[in-house]
Amino acid sequence: MKSNMPEKRPIKEPGGILLVALGMVEVEIEAAIETLYPTTSSLTILASKNMAALAKADEVWIYAPLGLRGFLALIRRMSWRHFDAVYQPNRQPRWLKYLIWPRPHWHRNSLKD
Repeated sequence: MKSNMPEKRPIKEPGGILLVALGMVEVEIEAAIETLYPTTSSLTILASKNMAALAKADEVWIYAPLGLRGFLALIRRMSWRHFDAVYQPNRQPRWLKYLIWPRPHWHRNSLKD
């Protein structure tokens, strides 16, 4: 029985798209993946917890209580990855884009727009 999940693609560094899914519900994440997945070479998702919808992404980073060292490591990882673009449909946390340097093109609007 073959599933309808796409095959995992190799992670493209630098490049690809980061979807900041913090504060999004599973249905919104699934819709965002359906929109972004075909348009990019690799799709990475930053989420607050693991859920079934995330399995469709090429790479998943879980933002959990990391402590200061873990948080700084996550920010450094996001900066070093040099994403082509970042999509953050939920406007919280607003400050996240200011911690990433060099800053990729940051989309804060709904993916439907």
